[in-house]
Amino acid sequence: MAEKRPSTTLLWLTIVAAPGALGLETGLRLLFFPDNFQLIRDFLNPMLTPVAWAFAAVAGLGAALGLFIQRRLIEKRIAKLPDEHNTHERRFQIAFGVFLLTTAVPQIPSIFATFCFTFGASLIPVLAAITLTSVGVVGQALRVPKLSA
Repeated sequence: MAEKRPSTTLLWLTIVAAPGALGLETGLRLLFFPDNFQLIRDFLNPMLTPVAWAFAAVAGLGAALGLFIQRRLIEKRIAKLPDEHNTHERRFQIAFGVFLLTTAVPQIPSIFATFCFTFGASLIPVLAAITLTSVGVVGQALRVPKLSA
């Protein structure tokens, strides 16, 4: 039975998840939230902006951690493959699975930073979280083919 490579669509969805969440949140808030919701956002801004900065820091640490452990996890899982299953396609599937796992770590705090923006946090820490996450995700994505070779 031929093995199937993971979808490039899933790869791109993973890469654009955090920026897409910010765009979706902003669009939904502008379309459906009442005008006076801005008063609540203004009130919560001083409380939520530091929280968003904390999420940005966690996202950055998560991105760095993901880059650090990605290679080790892939090597460990490939080493466990029986010889008859040690094909390039199977190694690529393993590398892609590890990519999905290790990119979730920085994306979760990035999404939480987006929630903070919904309720009034400044946009700057949210953009910082998304940038750090995106750099980490793209960096890991570029390594998948090499690490599966």
